[in-house]
Amino acid sequence: MDLDGTLTQPGPWLGGRIGLPQPGAIDALRTLAEHRAVFVYTARASMWLPEIADWVTWYSGLEAFVDPSPDRAYYTAVGGPILVTNTKLGAAAYVDDRAVHHAGDWAATFATVSHAIGLDHAGVPVSA
Repeated sequence: MDLDGTLTQPGPWLGGRIGLPQPGAIDALRTLAEHRAVFVYTARASMWLPEIADWVTWYSGLEAFVDPSPDRAYYTAVGGPILVTNTKLGAAAYVDDRAVHHAGDWAATFATVSHAIGLDHAGVPVSA
């Protein structure tokens, strides 16, 4: 699960501030953690990971820890503590507010991404 804008309410995180949980996010995190290995990922620098782990524990009541392994490819501790990382690990699914689902049709995927970043169907910036 992504942190900013997915587990947390949308908003800037400048200065390290972590927003409040989105409604339903913590219940979903707890339920998923009962049945699968769950990790929280972020684009934030490593220096913020301990604060994120504390945030996860504070709001969820679940143990969370910072990933000590820079070479980790997967996290498989079903029912275990929540891993906090800034590395994209292998997963059955990703929950992220900025994700674009790719179902094998690159024309559709490119159109969706182009629209999201302000390009037209040919990949040319849309003038304001």
